[in-house]
Amino acid sequence: MSTFKIFSLQSMLKKIFLLSCLFLFVSCDTRFNLPECPSPIPENPPPECVRLALVLGGGGTKGMAHVGVLEEFEKAGIQIDLLVGCSAGSIVSVLYADCPHAHRIKKLLKPLKKWDVLDISIWQGRYGLVQGGSLRGFLKRHLSCKYLEELQIPVCIAATDLIRGELVCINSGLIIPAVHASSAVPLVFTPVLLYDRLLVDGGVADPVPVQLAKKMGAVVIVAVDLSAMLEKTCPKNLFGVASRSAEIKFLLQSESCVSGADVVIRPDLGCMGMFDDTDLEKTYEAGRKAAEELIPEILEILSQKCVNKTQF
Repeated sequence: MSTFKIFSLQSMLKKIFLLSCLFLFVSCDTRFNLPECPSPIPENPPPECVRLALVLGGGGTKGMAHVGVLEEFEKAGIQIDLLVGCSAGSIVSVLYADCPHAHRIKKLLKPLKKWDVLDISIWQGRYGLVQGGSLRGFLKRHLSCKYLEELQIPVCIAATDLIRGELVCINSGLIIPAVHASSAVPLVFTPVLLYDRLLVDGGVADPVPVQLAKKMGAVVIVAVDLSAMLEKTCPKNLFGVASRSAEIKFLLQSESCVSGADVVIRPDLGCMGMFDDTDLEKTYEAGRKAAEELIPEILEILSQKCVNKTQF
């Protein structure tokens, strides 16, 4: 068989494969049966006194920076009365609230690679390529608590209601489905059906949900924003223009979301991508250094705003 015929056959097979994948995406049987009026999301009463709330924003593998922030809080003896987690921030929040030791969380997350939690399947890819089984399995192996009410530190998990277009707060009930929903990045993860709602990544509505900490009555709010810096390069095609536009929108949205925080910690992560797991130690250090610089300011604000200073 000539080289030309072999090349033509390979090209045809590739086209057949791509068309087959497209057919699978649009024709798989996944359906979401949603009631017109969903039941209210069960709520746990907010803590009686929230002196300090720590809001951990989304960012994929950049969430390792949150661990560095938590370590500096431990070193400074700063008590966290409430954790608000979005996407990657929700994962770190529940792991830490389950067992409040930053060193332990670092040991769990540092060796983790993106493919350890991204279980891609084209057979159920109508709404997303990743079903979330691997993420749930990881959480099940490393959490001792099953319900949010059992955690040592109160946690509020942020997710986005895909149908109503609103941010929802989950602070009661099963931990793992709530974290799965908060981390369900559109186009990557399939949306999560929970409490009669179709939920996706909390970052769609609010990447750094300071407003949820406000609703819980926090006196002092510290937010950790993991937004990446814009690359100083010109887009090369229409996809580059679209991607750049989305990045700008996300940065502006994050800036607006954190405006209500008393202190905003922004680790220097350069242009690190959401699924970049090449150097998580460096990511951790970026979070630790950014927090270390702002610890004196946080302590000063706590001393000014909180009546009972002995806690800090």
